[in-house]
Formats: sequence, structure tokens, C-alpha cells
Amino acid sequence: MSNEQSSGREVIENGLKNLGSSSSSLELAGQLSMAAAAAAAGSPGPPSSPAAAAAAAAAAAGGTGASTAGSNEDVEASIRQLELQGRPAGEADSGGSSGNGAAAAAATGSAASSDVSQSRASSSIRVAKFHKLLNEPLVDLDALRELSWSGIPQELRPVCWRLLLGYLPPNKSRQASVLARKRREYLDMVPEFYDIENNQRTEEEVGALRQPAIQKSLERMLYIWGIRHPASGYVQGMNDLVTPFLAVFLSEALPGPMDSWTPDSLTEGVMLDVEADCYWCLSKLLEGIQDHYTYAQPGIQRTVFRVKELISKNNVAIVDHLDREGIDFLQFAFRWVNCILIREVPFAAAIRLWDTYLAEGGRFADFLVYVCAAFLACWQKDILGLEFQELMMFLQKLPTQDWQELQIESVLSNAYVLRNTWGNAQSHLQL
Repeated sequence: MSNEQSSGREVIENGLKNLGSSSSSLELAGQLSMAAAAAAAGSPGPPSSPAAAAAAAAAAAGGTGASTAGSNEDVEASIRQLELQGRPAGEADSGGSSGNGAAAAAATGSAASSDVSQSRASSSIRVAKFHKLLNEPLVDLDALRELSWSGIPQELRPVCWRLLLGYLPPNKSRQASVLARKRREYLDMVPEFYDIENNQRTEEEVGALRQPAIQKSLERMLYIWGIRHPASGYVQGMNDLVTPFLAVFLSEALPGPMDSWTPDSLTEGVMLDVEADCYWCLSKLLEGIQDHYTYAQPGIQRTVFRVKELISKNNVAIVDHLDREGIDFLQFAFRWVNCILIREVPFAAAIRLWDTYLAEGGRFADFLVYVCAAFLACWQKDILGLEFQELMMFLQKLPTQDWQELQIESVLSNAYVLRNTWGNAQSHLQL
């Protein structure tokens, strides 16, 4: 184990010891924001310069879809060279405080070229490790999950998300044929289930996406999903779950920041490929949380109950204050769970959040409980100082507009600590 990993694990262990006596898990955010994610992923710590990351990416330049270029011998040589030439991992945030972490994030992440923040994920060594994994004849999904937990480089995010969701097989020789087959299957469903002339689905459901090509794709995907899943059908908020997939898969075809994209300029074939990938990845995601979207949405109610139970163990002052003010957790946390926090943070930050969601695999639904609890704990001081009317307004529109990757990693780190603390006490967190 490297010194950086050992140090990261020590921070987490100390955090676990201190968490019980802390009035808020947010107090540990500065120390844990990078260490927990690094230890969980087995990665060497903060990134080196964006220029080095770009050089590494260029050296192992990958294609889109199911392929990445460059031999593993070249990638291994790049990793060795970077480890010899690069500064010691962990140097950027050695102070251990949230302030120093913010300075490190600003120094390494501010040069990101798109809406998707990449400061940590674009470490030149980490990019090379991703390329090495993805170039194997059989991708090690466990290793990919560990590496992805701390964030995925933007240029590799599409193929990584497909693999993490099980949409793309780990066997590299089968990836192109499986992708082509699944895209054909989706195209066959369009005329079978979707009547373009007679469909009356309104613009309201996809109103946030103004460009006609995107709107039409969203409309088709959600309509077909609803027809093929009659137990749930379309539920308000599902469109939010599609948009991260759209953004990530469109990034393969559209360069630059999202606000400069012109999806209407894409050929019909490219747009249909993106649409098919989004549909199947949405289906994979919803397999693990389908009872969130069936009648009465019991999965959401159960998750919100578990969040309240966890907060009552770890931040009892919040629960007591909300009870005194007559505020039920469902009044604000229902939307959190329904849209898995997408509406609560800036879109670029939500994309980073999804890297960890998808890396969790089958444990995602359980991990969401800890993420929501850690997210609520961020606002303990504000919550305790507000009364009913102001408190309801605050909880329904939290001031996250300036959040970036650093704040998301703090929440994820605290969620990681909470799971390690309470994960074996399931009787406290179940109905």
C-alpha cells in the first residue's frame, strides 16, 4: 500500500472514531473530502496539472463508443514516466483543511474545458490507469468501479458508464457487436411503441431541454420506457434521470462546453445512437430502484424513512428541530430521492455525483441513503437557525448554485464514513 493510500485510510479511521462525538458530520469534510474517495478507489490522490492530464490523454488517445486506443505496454510506460516525473501524490491538499482543499481544487480543476468538472478525475496518472483498464481484452469491472468511485475523466466517461451499468460487456471483442445489436433493438421498438403523429405527451415534461432534437429524443425514450414498464409508466422526474446520460453520450459527438452544443446539427443516425444508449442505460439504472416509480412509490418512502433514521442517530439536533417546526422529511427529501439529488446541485456537479453512483453498482440504492443524510448534514447550522416558513423555503431551494466537484466529494466522503459507521447496523435503518 502506498504512503498516500495509507495516509488516506488513517484519516478515515480517525474520522470514524471521532464521528460519534461530532455534532455534524460536515466537520470532517475538510479532512475526508479527498482521503475517503482516494482510499475507496485505491487511487494515488489529487491530480497533477491539467496540462499533464491532457498530454496523457493525447498519448493514449481513445475513440468514442466501445473502443479506446493504445497498447497497454504504452500505457504502462506512461504511468511509470508520470510517477517518476510527477510531484508526490497528495501534495496539492496536504493541509487537510477544506480551505486548502478548495485551493488545490482551484489550482488543478479550474482549467476544465466543459460543464463537467474534472479536477480530480483528470489526474494524468489516473487517466493512464483508466486507459490501461479499458484496453484489457477483458475489462476488470471491480477495478473499474474502484477507480471510477473518485471520478471519471470526461473523455472516458461514456464508455465507463456503459460498462458500469452492464450495458457494454467487459469482453472487448464483443463490445462493438453488442452495442450495435442493442441500438438496433431500440430502433425496432420506436415504430412498435411510439406513434409520432398521435402521441400527446406535452412539452412540460421535457421543458428544460429546449432544442428540438433533444426534446424529441427525450419524448421517445420516456414514452417507450413507460409502455414497456406498465407497472410504473412515466413518473414525474424521470426526465431528470435521462439528462446526465444525454450529456455524457452527446459529449462524444459534440465538442466544447454544453452551452455551445447544437444537437440539431447531428445526423439522424448519430442522434438515434445516443438515444438508444440513453434508453438502455436508463433501463439499467432503474432496474435497481424500480419500486421508486411504482404505485405510491414505496421505494422512495422507504429510503426517506431510512434517511430520517440515520440522521436521528448521527445528527439528532436536526431531527428534533424539524419535528418541533412540524416539517416531515417527505416534504423535502422526497424530491431528493425521486431525482437522486440531480435537482439539488448544479448539473456539472451532478455528473460527478453520478460517477460514484454508477461505481457503486448494486449497492447504489443503499448508498443513496447515506448520500442524502450527508447532504442534509451540510446544512445543520442553517436549519437550526430557521423557523417553519423560512425553513421550508430553504430546504426546497438549497444554496448550492456555486457547488463544484470539491463540495460533491465532501458529501461523498461523509456518506462513505456514515456507511462505514452505520452500515452494519441495518436494523436501525430499515422498516
